[in-house]
Amino acid sequence: MRVRNHGKYTKMSKNNPRGIARCDYSGFMVMHSSMKDQLQYRGNGLIKTGYMVDPHFLDKPNPQDLTPLIKADPVPLSNARPDNYVDVIPDQTITIDVSGNTNRTLTEEEATNVNFFFTGVLTGDVIIFISPSLTPVFRPSVYELFVMNNTTGGFNLFMQIANNSASKVLLIPNQTMLLCNDGYTLLIIQSN
Repeated sequence: MRVRNHGKYTKMSKNNPRGIARCDYSGFMVMHSSMKDQLQYRGNGLIKTGYMVDPHFLDKPNPQDLTPLIKADPVPLSNARPDNYVDVIPDQTITIDVSGNTNRTLTEEEATNVNFFFTGVLTGDVIIFISPSLTPVFRPSVYELFVMNNTTGGFNLFMQIANNSASKVLLIPNQTMLLCNDGYTLLIIQSN
């Protein structure tokens, strides 16, 4: 009986013939008994792909095809209380010396403050003017300002919106006053 060799992967023996088959990956004729199932990672583990492959051409399964393990979300609170804390407005305090008897207009930089401390010796009545267009960035339409008149000299210190004499407010010496500026009027809200 003549035995035909079908390639280098089919070692046939005359005394012990065996079956041969075609490798699904290489297409070569190989010993059927040596063929293995090709495995692939899918889902949570390895599964058979249905291909029968000679060990010389067998692919090593790549774990990148596994389903990623994702940690569970934290347990939600049953009665949550969100933090109502908002960004803190930085301490916007300015001390301005108004000595003498010359009226003064607040600059754009000065007007963006919230707390005003006026100091100095007055030699006549002084008016502090606020431009109606100057309001702090964090309160664009209406804002409140705290004013403390620490001047001496026996004269009056006033504050008013520029070009609006109806908004003129007398700043009482040694008292903290809460004023409201809406760009048209300057009102006293509180005085201590």
